[in-house]
Amino acid sequence: MIKNGKDTPINQNVGSVPNVGGALLDWFQPMIFGVVVKNVVNAQVVEEMTDVVFRGVWQPLAERKLMLKPEGQRAWSWYWVHADPSLNLEVDNVVNYLDAQYRVMAKKNYSLYGYVEYELVQDFTGAGPTPVEESEP
Repeated sequence: MIKNGKDTPINQNVGSVPNVGGALLDWFQPMIFGVVVKNVVNAQVVEEMTDVVFRGVWQPLAERKLMLKPEGQRAWSWYWVHADPSLNLEVDNVVNYLDAQYRVMAKKNYSLYGYVEYELVQDFTGAGPTPVEESEP
């Protein structure tokens, strides 16, 4: 009996997910994000910038996806980042890229395919490195 793809249920065959990471290497470029990391020092939240180096691509969010956003958010600057799985951001993380600040609004983990996808929006709330205030003796 001849077996072909139609006879195999989705996710039934181990290793059936195509890893496109190799093809994406030609598309990806070296990138550096400054990720805002929050720590508590002397009972105060201190934000520090940590550089994260990875390979990925930065592009405007597709118009079709943008139209799905609530009406008031459509005018905001939305971007997609497709990156290698070494970039590990979470929703609500703040990053700096090309002298602008962005907030991670969505994360889709396609690491089985060799990449991770993020939706970012330009963030004007002012998160960023804060100096540690020295307490007076």
